Amino acid sequence: MIKMKNKTYRVIWFDDEYDSLTRIQEHAHLNDIKLTGFKNSASGINELRTNIRYYDAALLDGLFYKTPEEKGTPTKDDALGEVARELIRLEGVKKLPWFILSGQASFTKEKNRFAEAFQEGLVYDKLGNEEHLDELWERIKSESDLLPETQARHNNPEIFEIFDLGYLPHEMEENILDLINKPLPSSNSELKEILTIIRSVQESCLYNLEGISVLNSSLNSFSSKLKHLSGNPSRDRNWEPVTPVYQTKEIKNLHEWIYYTCGTYIHYLEQHQNEKYTISNYAVESLRNGVLEILLWFKGVYADNI
Repeated sequence: MIKMKNKTYRVIWFDDEYDSLTRIQEHAHLNDIKLTGFKNSASGINELRTNIRYYDAALLDGLFYKTPEEKGTPTKDDALGEVARELIRLEGVKKLPWFILSGQASFTKEKNRFAEAFQEGLVYDKLGNEEHLDELWERIKSESDLLPETQARHNNPEIFEIFDLGYLPHEMEENILDLINKPLPSSNSELKEILTIIRSVQESCLYNLEGISVLNSSLNSFSSKLKHLSGNPSRDRNWEPVTPVYQTKEIKNLHEWIYYTCGTYIHYLEQHQNEKYTISNYAVESLRNGVLEILLWFKGVYADNI
């Protein structure tokens, strides 16, 4: 029986003192909230523009720095305004829920222009009691649970753990999210897109096995890589493997089906050979599930050989 991990919520946190606020960090951790801190709006906004799909929510202090060069005690709320406006601009990519957590009386006891404009005046008090923080964490979770990306990660923890462990880069995580969340294709362009993503995921798995010496970069062809993963069986040895075996016959067959089916139809679609038989969404669904199975195989091989 597979033991399921607790759901983890990834939250980008803007606070010039985040690294010293151990009480909040520990309380968040106990509530399955993973905080990633930024002291200034410039660095954090750059992270949002690059990796907003990685996060489930954002948490903003009332006063923090605008640039990495700033020192001393922040006295203006301009940085909060910059981040708030950027979150709104990025809603076309992902509508990230966000919250204000401040210890400033100008936010918690008085009205603030940005809190009033964007959050209906609601501000959580970082100096408040544990129940106040509990309320914040629960609201973060409930609003994050409405996001398709959060649902995909929480419904497929064994897949997305690969990225938490660092076995594959987070850029590939976006491809997996697209595979899971996008509807099945209704046009040739959409079909080509999803087949290209499936092949990209498969190739990324094989490429990253080179990094731990399961595969050798001198193996240029797909068939030579599969042969190596199967233990390099040869007719001279009665087709018995002569090197370590990393895949079963079933995984080998799955690899070949994904590789050649996707490659064939990507080529047909690029050449506009629409008179050819085009696979239906039944096959697309199977290919999508097949590459998720390849990811689980990759995860086990990687873990056993690092």
